[in-house]
Amino acid sequence: MGEYIKKGLDKKRYDKAAARYDIFESPMELVFFSKWRKRLFGRIKGDYILDVGIGTGKNIPHYGKGRFIGVDISIKMLEKAKKRAEKLGKKVELIQCDAEALPFKSKVFDAVVSTYVFCSVENPVRGLRELYRILKPGDRVYFLEHMRCESETGGVILDALNPLVRVFGPEINRRTVKNIEEGGFRVVKENWLLTSVFRFIIAEK
Repeated sequence: MGEYIKKGLDKKRYDKAAARYDIFESPMELVFFSKWRKRLFGRIKGDYILDVGIGTGKNIPHYGKGRFIGVDISIKMLEKAKKRAEKLGKKVELIQCDAEALPFKSKVFDAVVSTYVFCSVENPVRGLRELYRILKPGDRVYFLEHMRCESETGGVILDALNPLVRVFGPEINRRTVKNIEEGGFRVVKENWLLTSVFRFIIAEK
């Protein structure tokens, strides 16, 4: 029961944040995130692609050819994503659901994109195992993530700050590479983008 209550709170939190979410992230988006998204989408191959945790749709400007499905736990975030897609003339099917319980058959997607998502999923390994399930064998998930600093001093600082940040949604001290591997994937590429906190990761089923 507690898990369902927590997920309900997450939905409400992100619904409430949707109106100002892009404004809050705009400095990092302008300086770093947008160019990292462009780099990520330049590597993606496949015709049927899942954008998990699509949020307000900041990946949408970088969509290329193929059929895109975007999922998010927050209906308000999806409403923002829909408006962004319409403004840009991009086609994307939007579905409200939990990353830990995706409403898709197994082994159907050619690629999955995840940008700054698994810092927020309540049970990240469960969510990653869902990505593993719906991905075709031999295909890949493309991640942009922030996580615990490899520096022990930096890591301790993030550990201390994490309870405060978690009130707003994300966790800042997760060991996401380890979680990806526990989800069943093999990490084939990992680049540090801004210290060891922000990383570009490609993982294969």
